[in-house]
Amino acid sequence: MFRWYWLFYALILIAGRFSLLLSLYCLKTPFGGAFVDRIDKFLWHTLYVESGVCMALATCFYAISFFVRGKGVRVLKIVSIVLGALYLILAGTDDEIMRWMSQKLSLSFISTYILAFSDTELASNIFWGDAFHFLLTVGIVVFFSAILVFFTVKKKQTVFFAAPYKKNILSLSVMLVLAVVGCTSFWWYNPVSRRQVRIKPVIYSFTDNVLEILKTRNPPANYNEGIVALRGDPNAEYPFWKEAKNEPAAQEAFKSKSLDEKPDIILFTIESLRGWTNDMRVKENCDRAPHLCELSKNSLYFPYAYSVGSPSIEGLLGIMEGVLSLPHHVLLNSYPNTRMRSISEILRDFDYHTEVLIGSDPYFDNGMVWFQKWFDYVEYKPENHSDVAMAHRFIEHYNSRPKGKPLFYHWMSCSMHIPFDLPKDMGEKPEDLDEAYLRSVAYMDSALGLIMDEVARGERASNTIYILTGDHSLPSSDQMPTVERVGQASDAFTWVSLLFSGPGITPNIDTRPVSQGDIAPSIIGYLGLDASNHFMGTNLLRCKGADSSCNLDLPPVYSFRSGDMGLRNDSLTFLLPNVEGKDLALVLKKEHEPTWDVSNPVEGYVNEPPIEINREEKVKATETMRAISDTWKYLVYRNKLMPPK
Repeated sequence: MFRWYWLFYALILIAGRFSLLLSLYCLKTPFGGAFVDRIDKFLWHTLYVESGVCMALATCFYAISFFVRGKGVRVLKIVSIVLGALYLILAGTDDEIMRWMSQKLSLSFISTYILAFSDTELASNIFWGDAFHFLLTVGIVVFFSAILVFFTVKKKQTVFFAAPYKKNILSLSVMLVLAVVGCTSFWWYNPVSRRQVRIKPVIYSFTDNVLEILKTRNPPANYNEGIVALRGDPNAEYPFWKEAKNEPAAQEAFKSKSLDEKPDIILFTIESLRGWTNDMRVKENCDRAPHLCELSKNSLYFPYAYSVGSPSIEGLLGIMEGVLSLPHHVLLNSYPNTRMRSISEILRDFDYHTEVLIGSDPYFDNGMVWFQKWFDYVEYKPENHSDVAMAHRFIEHYNSRPKGKPLFYHWMSCSMHIPFDLPKDMGEKPEDLDEAYLRSVAYMDSALGLIMDEVARGERASNTIYILTGDHSLPSSDQMPTVERVGQASDAFTWVSLLFSGPGITPNIDTRPVSQGDIAPSIIGYLGLDASNHFMGTNLLRCKGADSSCNLDLPPVYSFRSGDMGLRNDSLTFLLPNVEGKDLALVLKKEHEPTWDVSNPVEGYVNEPPIEINREEKVKATETMRAISDTWKYLVYRNKLMPPK
């Protein structure tokens, strides 16, 4: 029997996938604007490889059908329906994740967000932020799955016509050729590594996850180069582990100090802190956020600070653990057994009382297990799901703190999380998302003011250090279409800011790039703690007072996101979309002043201007970036950050 059935099966899946791709590429993103700048570059390239996947699935079933009879045919059809519908579901889910987070569905993503439904308020806010497209995607998946069921169940074998065995083999061979041509088009049809990251089918992403683990069983050939670039010890089994000579004695010595010699530390992590929109050197930004502006003027302020990655759980990794994010995965959740020692655990060992107040449900990204490990007290309550409510809750905690101990308090905001919903008493949310974001910035700033005012009234006011940064940035509608060219480790995803304010910290503006990963080593350096750690950053508070002889040497800053990488030094930015590819890094000129359109606080900045440099220098920088990526993956996969206790 010549099975036309399997050809039609493939065509139904292709039609469903094509419909999903049209909705992805032709409709606006949740941020406004197009998903990509050139639809023709993406739509057809994606369709070709996805068609190959559909045809490959049908060809496999076709080949199996030669060997089944009787009830086996029915079982085969049921399996084909389930797998076909699952393919459409995964593809539609992948599209929605790309629209909201510019990230591919992968095993790492699933392990990170498997409990996302637990934060029903945030999940519902996201849904209603773009309900039409969510429902459209669901409708397309359901519609074509129903067609698949109808075609499979209702059509009888009489729709097939008898044909010699050789013609069956011929038709199977033709489908196999189409499958191979389509599946391999990913590599041979005008391959651009930056584009390949976005058009990759889900099954390719899952396969890459497995292959990557197998590839990192042994040190890469460029291991030494990567370790040296990261300022580690290539001869040590744990290249970044710094063992304290006698930490127990150091702990006792610190505990014996008077409370006045042990400052409180309040760390603000601000959700989606766009570095350009919240640059406090710009008067309009200062007017919008007067409390943040005041704090920055009394701080060692780094307007060009960068997250180690994105989403929020990646920023948290850099802030708390002082290490890089993984190139392709989410470290805290993909590798939950990684041996690490956070800054809060060190402070707790040195007699600090540690607390964290979280605005968004920590189960959303499986972060609770880490919070419970890091802090003495962890709190998330749905009624605190706004920054002002969280500020009032902080005040309660602050005034009921354990007596006789210094405090390390981590306050993690939430109101600037897309879709920027605020309490109902704040009035209607602007339809324009840029205006909604700016309103949420002002709201966050008012919460910041409540906290700072309360601390100022207390007896520890002159003995408190403020640290403020963002968990990550957030792309604007004009930045989203540039992802193919610049990748996802660009400013749109990683540019935040960083400030330190407190006794002995001289207010200053330093326009060199720094990292979230510099926070932890700066704290232990400021306090003079002799503590074993694996922090990879720099002590930004090493130069105290007006000591002009102090030379603060700042190494390059690195960021990873979804297979893309960024390297920033004092003068240049190197962006490497698809760190596993073969392209050279894109080079941008590192700006040191607000040269963008500051009158348009959200859309006025897109990217730094490109610049041409010596090819040899570009090749060397690209090789170094890939060496860092390969080396860092190996260290994490082999658990080489910290020796066993």
